[in-house]
Amino acid sequence: MSILRRCILWGVCLFLAGCTVPGSAAFQDYKQSYDAARAASEQVVDAYNQYDKMDRKRRTDAASFDPDFADVYSPTALSPLSLTIMEGFAAATTFNEVLARYADNNTLSLQQDEIDRLNAASANTATLVAGPGAGGKVSAVIGATQVLANLSLARADRDEFVRNVRDNTATVDTFLAIIRDDTADMYQTARLATALSGGSVDKLETFRSMLADWVLLIDQTRKDLALLQTRVEAGAAGQSGLSLLAESAERIDRHVTDINAAYRALVGVF
Repeated sequence: MSILRRCILWGVCLFLAGCTVPGSAAFQDYKQSYDAARAASEQVVDAYNQYDKMDRKRRTDAASFDPDFADVYSPTALSPLSLTIMEGFAAATTFNEVLARYADNNTLSLQQDEIDRLNAASANTATLVAGPGAGGKVSAVIGATQVLANLSLARADRDEFVRNVRDNTATVDTFLAIIRDDTADMYQTARLATALSGGSVDKLETFRSMLADWVLLIDQTRKDLALLQTRVEAGAAGQSGLSLLAESAERIDRHVTDINAAYRALVGVF
């Protein structure tokens, strides 16, 4: 495993660790599928990061050092956009999982150690990225997830939990829509980097297929988000979320399998 990969996994594990609350088999499958989806997104980031650094490197002066391009010179660092993608997608899918826990058993059942880990990670990651577009939304998505997770401790305060789901779901969905649209620029960056470096056209095509599967994964995440919001707001009177969780997990697993295969083919793009 590469140093970059270990660093990514370490950071995301800190952010997402502690999902130990028992649930139905359908929920456990759903959670495992989103664990795999986060890992698959890290693979997309890892592959893209190689192209992004190659593209940005051409804008540096070999005779000097520009601190704004420090990540280009570091073999293990993530580019700003790569970091944005990783942190935001991890938070957005965690938001979905909090909703899914509720849809599964109609209770707010996170444990204190989960909340403590999420709060600590949120304080660290919310300051890492800023700016327009996806970068400007990451802190809001992490904050929305943090608020929702903390509210899950107040198991009796269902009204406040539902109110925050209603208020924050649009923030999470907007972020997912932005990074979905950003895949067009990600591909163009990879295309330019390949042309400038004489890179593999076959690997570029593999990367495009990888992005396509990731877009489908994002689309599924957004569908889950909308349906889970409806289920949470309906409460006990609503239709069971178990069939949703099972069907979603199956689709997520298919996209993850394809992304994993593409990643194996893309190791060592440059």
